[in-house]
Amino acid sequence: MLYPAELRGLTREVALKSLGYRLPGWQEAGGWCRTAVTRPCDEAEPRGAGRAAVATAGFAGLVAAFAVAIAPGASRAAPPCLDAAVAARAAEAVDARSVRLDDGRVVRLAGLEPFTLLLADTDAAEAAMRDRLAALVSASDLEVQAISPDLDRYGRVRALIVAGGALAQETLAGEGLAIAFAGEEAPPCFARILAAEAEARSARRGYWSAFSVPAASPEALRPRRGRFAIFEGTIRSVGTRRATTYLDFGVRWTEDVTLEIDAAERAAFGGPEALEKLAGARIRARGFLEEKSGPMLKVHSPTQLEILAPAPPQ
Repeated sequence: MLYPAELRGLTREVALKSLGYRLPGWQEAGGWCRTAVTRPCDEAEPRGAGRAAVATAGFAGLVAAFAVAIAPGASRAAPPCLDAAVAARAAEAVDARSVRLDDGRVVRLAGLEPFTLLLADTDAAEAAMRDRLAALVSASDLEVQAISPDLDRYGRVRALIVAGGALAQETLAGEGLAIAFAGEEAPPCFARILAAEAEARSARRGYWSAFSVPAASPEALRPRRGRFAIFEGTIRSVGTRRATTYLDFGVRWTEDVTLEIDAAERAAFGGPEALEKLAGARIRARGFLEEKSGPMLKVHSPTQLEILAPAPPQ
């Protein structure tokens, strides 16, 4: 299985946990964001909608810990989807996904992974994103919004970073150097990161110039088995069992591509009835692909699915 450089040698379960991939679920207010590709749903919602976890007092102290003195009247124009960003200064880009602040703390970019997850030449992609991140954070003062009270296994705080008035995650995804990938739940601005990725993919920017999203078929996904994948297709049928819900892209479930959702995580998607209504919908899915009577992707969160076209009326 291909993981980012910092995860090589770990078991799949430990690696996924390191990426924050243990998910209680997330939904935008009013349902899934079905228009993220063309319009970030953050901008269509009242400020703070769907982001209650980010604004809770539980880690107010952690957010405050990032605050540093800035000159009175200094301009700080964070994207509207951020409501708790504080000023900071960068010392260096540690790697493609981490920034060390001048006080020694290390921030890990939330909602984003280097394009290495999709490429064979991981070193070049890591270096390209690291160099671009270094340029972004060294050019101006930063704004940082922590999204979790917990440090990851490397002692980093997952956060969103604004550099020069622009969301760094959005910039990197928009230049085709990174892909959107959330952990426990979608961070604020995640729809903007998805939209930037989609724009880069459409314009064939960066690594998207040589990579296309494959169809949800066994043949197209054969090279991605055991690795991270992004693929698109139409859900042909949905089967709900006591322990699992299966979303099938073909008529032969023993051979075709399947999405698997555990019963404990169905509520994050609106419950069994909401999942059954996905039959006929065209979706884009992402995550680590396994082999289980055909290519199988375990879906832990709605952040792994984008609805490109809803199911036709019955």
